[in-house]
Amino acid sequence: MRVVIWASLTAALLISPTVFVSGQRVSEVWKVAPPIGLNARWTQTKEGFVVKFSKPNKERRLLVLETSSPNIAKAKSVSLRFRLKFTSIPVSGLEVRSAVLALGPAGEVWFKVSIPIEVKEEENEWHIPLRGFQPTAFTKSETEPDLTKIRRLQVGLALDGACEGIWEVRHISLNTEPFKPTRPLVVPISPKAQLTLIHDPAAKARTEIVKEGEKLIWRTEFTIPGGRHMYVLPFLPVPDADLTGYSALQLTYRARLPVGIKALLITLVERDGSNYYTDWLATPTEEWRTLTIPLSEFRLGSWSQDENGKLDLDQIGSIIVGMHGTTSEREGNGEIWVMSIAFVP
Repeated sequence: MRVVIWASLTAALLISPTVFVSGQRVSEVWKVAPPIGLNARWTQTKEGFVVKFSKPNKERRLLVLETSSPNIAKAKSVSLRFRLKFTSIPVSGLEVRSAVLALGPAGEVWFKVSIPIEVKEEENEWHIPLRGFQPTAFTKSETEPDLTKIRRLQVGLALDGACEGIWEVRHISLNTEPFKPTRPLVVPISPKAQLTLIHDPAAKARTEIVKEGEKLIWRTEFTIPGGRHMYVLPFLPVPDADLTGYSALQLTYRARLPVGIKALLITLVERDGSNYYTDWLATPTEEWRTLTIPLSEFRLGSWSQDENGKLDLDQIGSIIVGMHGTTSEREGNGEIWVMSIAFVP
């Protein structure tokens, strides 16, 4: 993956036209950086610009903008508002991800590429924290970049799979203040979600995305032996987004749990693996129930460690909706159904 990103980055460093995107201060100049492996042409509009592109191969390629604004040093996140429309039927396996690259003064490059993102044909809005970068193979650093030393920042799309489309960028900005959201951030429940499942070796469990009517549901089924503590922990990835302005987690679920297990275990997991859980009782219910849990209620699990002992909202990478405990049944069966997950202001 690092080789692919570097190949795309090499083309992005070519001299390219300067575009001023609406909402930017004059000092924040962005460039359109045409990458290798994409046929692309662009036009400037009153709102921003339009890029028409075609990508015949399946390998990852980047569509990115670049800035050398002094505000990189003070930025906490970057906001991008756009529309992405595919003008041909994409091949199976097409995935869209957000991509951010930070370029240092001595040729160092750090990058972050998100999990696959469901992109709507209507307007999309991303707020991406400038944390969680990885160094490229040729960058001799094990730490995140010092933004005060970063000379250029690139922001845009990583495309896996052959496709053809139009990318309309309507706004892009570096945010030096914490982001203040006005609407919920929905965690995608999608067949493309890269689910993970951890459970006690004595348990039998599976987790998957299924369709119920017109809705996609995250379903976990399990069977556990009785008389001893057991755990079933399914993970759903959270989009790479700036969550610092959100106040609560909203969850719509229904669940059937074995006798003796009173509630679900809901945990937010930072990208370094730190686990923060809540005691709010997501009790079994045969009907769909929506629970709104203040983020202030999540605390570090006794089984986990963290460098600062507090939940960093710009580092959340996944959510667990699972169970732990002991059932009095000889063999306990359970199901957990999740219809929707969102962070709300």
